[in-house]
Amino acid sequence: MTDIEVPLVGGRVTAGVVRIGDTVRRPIQGDRSDVHALLKHLEARGFNGTPRFLGFDEHGREILSYLPGAVPVDLAHYDDAQLAAAAALLRRFHDATADFELILRAHAEVVCHNDWGGHNAVFRDGMPYGIIDFDTIAPGLRLWDLGYSAFSWLDLGNTDYSGEEQVRRLSVFAGGYGYAGCGPAEVAVHAVARQTALAASGRRRGMTAMAEWAAEAASWTAANVVELLLPTRM
Repeated sequence: MTDIEVPLVGGRVTAGVVRIGDTVRRPIQGDRSDVHALLKHLEARGFNGTPRFLGFDEHGREILSYLPGAVPVDLAHYDDAQLAAAAALLRRFHDATADFELILRAHAEVVCHNDWGGHNAVFRDGMPYGIIDFDTIAPGLRLWDLGYSAFSWLDLGNTDYSGEEQVRRLSVFAGGYGYAGCGPAEVAVHAVARQTALAASGRRRGMTAMAEWAAEAASWTAANVVELLLPTRM
């Protein structure tokens, strides 16, 4: 196997991540034991949409199997087939984590990826088939993860789309996930919650531009998507 290191680009790649042959080498940042345990659990469950954890190299970097394909740089437009596939992949990921030890200890529902968007997806033949980057995993609710995922995949808050079009696309996304209680209205409400939480986090960390963007996205989604799905009567 070649030992030539090729820097990986695309998505929001952590600095220093390289490909060597059919493996990815990633510098360790903080405690990754839960991530490694999760990847081993997913492998045992036969879930093929994530890299395999293969140990550590002589430089102390974690070794992951390489998922061939393309990773988008950031927010983009995704068509209906891609949205449905992304949601279906998240559903399979969630289902495979429901009996993970961390989830059982926390009495939670599933492992939330917490950053599932095109920038953390590997595409093959134009369709998302792989999930990468598990820095933000945590026990949680399906809808909590779906809310952020819809925000990211649909670019909720982007005024290039009408509210009606985003409701339609959200229905495609929720249909792709296909789980009772996780319909378009429920996902939309949680999308606003995630956008609002992101705005609060940005303010706390002094990331003013990001906080303003997330707050504006929350306001737009509430007024143009949630209002259509759950109209209020004044």
